[in-house]
Amino acid sequence: MPTLILKTDGMSAYGLQTFDVTRKINSFPTRSAILGILGASLGLTRDDHNKIFDLSNAVIIAVQVHSAGKKIMDYHTIQNFRSPSGKIQKSTKQSYREYCCDSEYSFAIHTTDKLLNDIVEAVKYPRFTVFQGRKSCPLTRPLFERVVDESNPVNALIVAGGKGQIFSDTPGPGEISTVQVRDVITEQPRKYAGVSRTGITRENFKNHLPNFVLINLFGLVNNNLHKACKKLLFWQF
Repeated sequence: MPTLILKTDGMSAYGLQTFDVTRKINSFPTRSAILGILGASLGLTRDDHNKIFDLSNAVIIAVQVHSAGKKIMDYHTIQNFRSPSGKIQKSTKQSYREYCCDSEYSFAIHTTDKLLNDIVEAVKYPRFTVFQGRKSCPLTRPLFERVVDESNPVNALIVAGGKGQIFSDTPGPGEISTVQVRDVITEQPRKYAGVSRTGITRENFKNHLPNFVLINLFGLVNNNLHKACKKLLFWQF
């Protein structure tokens, strides 16, 4: 079964932590970053989480770092930003964001023949604009590189003849890293999800209101009704 090879170069910023003053970047695109590129090419939106989850389970990915590039720092200020607790802050926050200049990566994507054909067509004619991490990092070349007749994405990158460290979902010959960084696509969206930690959805929230109040009352260190109500009011419908 064949494997698709994609390639990017230029300025990139595949981020790590969020809600930090310094927005650091990873030395290589993580699995979720590549899924974002594929999703944008296929025209998937944030509301298509089930399709993104299925795509994640359907593909095996390997990345080769030809050049991690030169790291630079950009200075920003942010207003009306969201804190780690989810609240909107009205103050101004400083932000330092890392970027890599002249980075160069190859991605090997292995999946079923039908999905592979769909991805090949999508990366040649992407539905949405594709970025290398942040929106300020557009593509500098076509994504599509070639299709290699290999079922292991690591072998496909080796056959393609590129040089550099390989990070992969699956083992392969040589020194291959299988480390993933905060990179698992979950069945339910984790950020601003429609399901709370209690498993209560926005749709049936009113039916569970007494239980939800009880959960919040006994879940707080200080059993204070005012604090519990504030926590309930934080739910935005």
